[in-house]
Amino acid sequence: MRRPGDLPRRTRNVGRWRVILIVAVVAFVLLATSLRGIASFYTDLLWFDSLGYRGVFTGVLGAKVELAVIFTLLFFGMLWVNLFVADRIAPRFRSAGPDEEIIERYQELLGDRAGLVRIAVSALFALIAGVGVSGQWQNWLLFTHAESFGTKDPLFHKDAGFYIFRLPFMSFVVNWLFAGIVIILIITVVAHYLNGGIRVQGGGTPRTQSVGPRVTPQVKAHVSVLLALLALVKAGGYWLDRYQLTLSTRGTVNGATYTDVKAQLPAIELLLLISLAAVVLFIVNIRRRGWVLPVLAVGLWGFVAVVVGTIYPALIQRFQVQPNESSKERPYIARNIAATRAAMNLGSVTTTPFANNNSLTAPDLVANKATLSNIRLWDPGQISVDFQRLQGVKTYYRIDNVTVDRYQIGGQLTQVLLAGRDLLTSAVPQSSWEARHLTYTHGYGIVAAPGNAKDDNGLPAFLARDIPTNSTEPSLNVDQPKLYFGENQSGYVIVNTKRQEIDYEADSGTKFTAYNGADGISVGNILNKAAFALRFGDINPLISGNLQGDSRILIRRDVRDRVQSLAPFLSFDADPYLVIVGGKPQWILDGYTTTSRYPYAQKADNSALADDSGLNHGFNYVRNSVKAVVDAYNGTVTFYVIDQTDPMIRSYEK
Repeated sequence: MRRPGDLPRRTRNVGRWRVILIVAVVAFVLLATSLRGIASFYTDLLWFDSLGYRGVFTGVLGAKVELAVIFTLLFFGMLWVNLFVADRIAPRFRSAGPDEEIIERYQELLGDRAGLVRIAVSALFALIAGVGVSGQWQNWLLFTHAESFGTKDPLFHKDAGFYIFRLPFMSFVVNWLFAGIVIILIITVVAHYLNGGIRVQGGGTPRTQSVGPRVTPQVKAHVSVLLALLALVKAGGYWLDRYQLTLSTRGTVNGATYTDVKAQLPAIELLLLISLAAVVLFIVNIRRRGWVLPVLAVGLWGFVAVVVGTIYPALIQRFQVQPNESSKERPYIARNIAATRAAMNLGSVTTTPFANNNSLTAPDLVANKATLSNIRLWDPGQISVDFQRLQGVKTYYRIDNVTVDRYQIGGQLTQVLLAGRDLLTSAVPQSSWEARHLTYTHGYGIVAAPGNAKDDNGLPAFLARDIPTNSTEPSLNVDQPKLYFGENQSGYVIVNTKRQEIDYEADSGTKFTAYNGADGISVGNILNKAAFALRFGDINPLISGNLQGDSRILIRRDVRDRVQSLAPFLSFDADPYLVIVGGKPQWILDGYTTTSRYPYAQKADNSALADDSGLNHGFNYVRNSVKAVVDAYNGTVTFYVIDQTDPMIRSYEK
């Protein structure tokens, strides 16, 4: 029989093991729920690395981590300092009050662990406030690699680069600081209450009612300093709000118009002065009794914000501007037109008059024979139906995007309609996992026809057709007709497995192939197999016996998804186009830099764009600065900067 003295130790051991078990269970649950995200992160790193763009992945990741760390540590430091001050100025002797029992229980529970609690509370709120800042990575990179546009806005005479590169991140920081100080103020007030520096009057019995001040002088000083900081940050916000007026949408055109300049701007400047006055009043309040000055400052700020900041500009707009819009807004419309022309790169457009005098003669026709012979007979949007019907060959090949380019045909530069046969995985003859991911892995061949000719039956006069491809023109000869990368290619395929890849079906039988291109990530080891199984929610890559040591997985086979993942800071056109370069099918995509922050410029009307267009978002500045080229077989991606005059692409290049 154990001695009574042993029992407490056993109880302590049981409690310790219970805590360890709970921690282990929580850790296991967190790990299990995070595994898919970890797998996606790991496989993304492998994919970027396989294409030679590891620097892009680590650059974006580094910016996110940098921001999260900086702002987490900043918030932690701010909150910890305030909690430390709250503990240091806590009263040694607390006056009695109705809430004394709650405070005593808290103090007993806290014991000598005040320092640990400060760290834990600060760390918890710092993570909440800091980690989410990583979403500002793009604004941060532009802020730290700003470029000059060489043009200044007509209101504040700031370079356009300030509004595009500097102002977004600066505004975010000010808003973050304001919200952060509000949270810190609330937590600090709670800490002072739990430390006895703030007392709740009333309630209880005469014996338990407080006879001391509700707020100690030290606590009042601390809270006043925090309120002063809050007012100072708000003043900084008003200072930046002045510049935001150049993006106003209040008037008949975008940019700062009559009401913004004559009413809203003076109102913001007045609110800025009131905020600075509030800073002074909060500091002065440290040595005064009561809270009259702070209440006066906040009340004045609220009154001016509503009356002068909101009502007054609305009245000016309604009763001065709208009845006389053409005269009041004339100079601001001129500013808008000039800024829009600069933002859309229309400054060098010239107008050339053309007189149609109906005097076309036979010599004119002879002189323009090359132009007339290239008049296109076929509509690319309609001929895709004929291409699919006549040259789809198999139901699992899809031809739905015909592009137009110029090739040397018979020694003449001729418009050619060109398309590739992409694989339609959902239509392959078998629905098994092996068929869709190991056997049917790629499309095959191209289809081409001149835009200015037809055959004797009124059908396209094909220059490249059939499987295997039969080309009648050297410029359309294709050395590598296998199309592993194309449009609307979802999911993944695995190559170099024990199952043969079907190349194409011929009259003589099925032809097989093995992929020896540059793309692919090794799935020859258990770690990568498990990672991709988690990424795609598919256990087959992990358990399939068809995979071998040199097997590789091809992901992001859709060319738009491919380039967008490699360059997330660019916008891409909805319509990639296929070309033949040096006997190789290549996909070309137009990449654009855009922003909605060019001062005074009009927002672009993109209502006619396709829903899946990368430009289907709000912007008032655009440059077609990049061409992305994707090899249809190798999957390699090359980005070409074609407009070095674009400050945004120069910033991204940095």
